[in-house]
Amino acid sequence: MNFEIEKYNQYNLPEGRRYSTCPLCSEHRKKSKEKCMMLDWKTGLGTCQHCDEVIQLHTYKNKRTDSESNRLKHKRSTKKIEKAISFISPKTVKDSMQCYDINNFVTFLNRLFSHETTLTLIERYCIGTSKKWPGATVFWLKDLENRARTGKVMLYNPTTGKRVKEERKSYFTWVHSALNLTNFNYKQCLFGEHLLKSHKNKPIALVESEKTAIIASAYLPKFTWLATSGMQNFSAEKCKVLKGKTIVLYPDLNAVEDWTIKAAEIEKSINVKFLVSDLLQKHASEEEITKGLDLADFLVRHKWQEETEPISEEQKRLSALTAKNPNLSLLIKKLDLVIID
Repeated sequence: MNFEIEKYNQYNLPEGRRYSTCPLCSEHRKKSKEKCMMLDWKTGLGTCQHCDEVIQLHTYKNKRTDSESNRLKHKRSTKKIEKAISFISPKTVKDSMQCYDINNFVTFLNRLFSHETTLTLIERYCIGTSKKWPGATVFWLKDLENRARTGKVMLYNPTTGKRVKEERKSYFTWVHSALNLTNFNYKQCLFGEHLLKSHKNKPIALVESEKTAIIASAYLPKFTWLATSGMQNFSAEKCKVLKGKTIVLYPDLNAVEDWTIKAAEIEKSINVKFLVSDLLQKHASEEEITKGLDLADFLVRHKWQEETEPISEEQKRLSALTAKNPNLSLLIKKLDLVIID
């Protein structure tokens, strides 16, 4: 038989003896020391003359080969139930959509664009304000169903638009971590993914950072701009929502080769076509290439919008005012005010 002893003499009875007390009933009887159990060590069975129970002296387990054991382990592992994806509550997202006068990133946007454009970008990409650090921004990662998977909290310099970085302190965290949400099953999606349903007829462009996607959408509005939230997140899993589409990639100047290789790998996994743009390579200087500028750096530095969509002097003056007081943008929108030349 294909069994082996797992535990020998499981009741610790006197080995080799023919008689013993019954481990099932003796301790409950007055004559607890009476030898009422007949032991047969050859068959591994014991029979009690008092309670008539037949016990198995040893325990056994099914004996399997190594290959059988490995196969069973693999079978069990493939049956694991995938945990449901967690989401941030709509109220939490809504509560963050305010206090733009103390939001450093929004202050920077107001330096670049008109108040109308800045408000459009805030609403389009659901840019929030965080209390984590003074001036911090939340980039909400909403999926195709407009559900917030989480939010990326970062701190920017309001003048340069660069991330604030210190050697001993990181100004970056996730909303679910900042809120200490327990048992939160976070599954990341592309930043801007929620726009795909409402922008069905527009070509799609993909960049690395949220900041770049937001700024590029103002300078080059013919695209729906998405971001991977880091090169490590440019994967087939994240790109499943792009299945059947052609996507234009705008990698940073120092990451063109890496993005090209990764794009080819993803194309083999899912039905998607990537085209790597050479816009930066065509127009960037040697110095800019060496510094590894991204698309947002390039567009801001060269004021690309002024070449494609001229801004009037009145709009420039208004942008300067709203940069100093972002609440002015909200007032203009609520009162539906317009610029008069």
